[in-house]
Amino acid sequence: MSEEIPIWRIKYHPKNLDKVYGRDKVKETLKKFIHQRNFPHFIFVGSKGIGKTTIAQLFSKEFLDKDYNANFKLVYANVPLSEEERKQARADAYVSTSKIGSIAGRRITTPAFIQAKVKPFVQLKVLGEAPFKILIVKNFEALGSNQQGFRRLMEIYSKNCRMILITTKISSIIDPIVSRCQIILVSRVKLDKFKKLILEIAEKESLKISDDCIDVLYRISEGKISRAIDLLQLSSITGNSISIENLYENAQKFHNDLIRSLLLVAIKGDFPKTRELARKILSNYKFNAHELYKLLLLEINKLPLSKFTRIKLINLIADSDFRTLDSRDIDIQISALLSKICLFSGYM
Repeated sequence: MSEEIPIWRIKYHPKNLDKVYGRDKVKETLKKFIHQRNFPHFIFVGSKGIGKTTIAQLFSKEFLDKDYNANFKLVYANVPLSEEERKQARADAYVSTSKIGSIAGRRITTPAFIQAKVKPFVQLKVLGEAPFKILIVKNFEALGSNQQGFRRLMEIYSKNCRMILITTKISSIIDPIVSRCQIILVSRVKLDKFKKLILEIAEKESLKISDDCIDVLYRISEGKISRAIDLLQLSSITGNSISIENLYENAQKFHNDLIRSLLLVAIKGDFPKTRELARKILSNYKFNAHELYKLLLLEINKLPLSKFTRIKLINLIADSDFRTLDSRDIDIQISALLSKICLFSGYM
């Protein structure tokens, strides 16, 4: 393992589009736009952890080239604003009476997220020789009704900034925005490409791994490369020979340890730390809400809790799981569940 970069998922992170395994049609399409020096607004669609944001960032970097740092921004639609950002959004929403125009002295109803994180970027002029700026909005479906504000931005600032919207559910995006974008479908990498990558990593890290093991790794990781590399690195700790049993054991142990830590912090009543840990788990390991609830349920049944406490926690998880089915914002539902567990901890 490299001393400079001990985390393999970072060590083997692709440096450009050519280094992305599979997704040949997607790469071909994006390279045409790089050659043309122009592209429309995009919507990248695919399951969580599949590589949508990585591909979008690599595309942006190659498109903007030396002007990348000055003209690129990535924002997360599902991350709540800080109190400082909310205050700034409220201040910016008021147009001073000293200004000229029909809106002078009025308050603009632009959503706080757009006012604080998006407008300051898209309004600034392009720096350098880039044709326009690029804004990536990850988890775009989490904006819900606030998506209407993005439609206006696309119309007003399209010459100055192009947007790449990242989502797992195209059905959660309003039609006026879908109609203004080209949809890029990012599917999981195919098994043959996955095998090629894992064998290359195994050779560089002096690991022995059979084709059967790679098939199992592909199935356990659901074809998600970052999760597969994490599991491969974890399994390599016990020796250079990777076995199927070792993969299954580490996959289960790894998930259990993470979820158990989350649950214990929640039971202690520390909500800010609990929410931060939950977001880190969801971001790094790409669990969806239902996977998280299922793992929480498994860990609850292992902890030495009273019958009343266990039943109460199971009811809270079941209620949150049901609400998540029709929810636009998964982060809110998970945060709500964790807050209830933290509150309930005071009665344990």
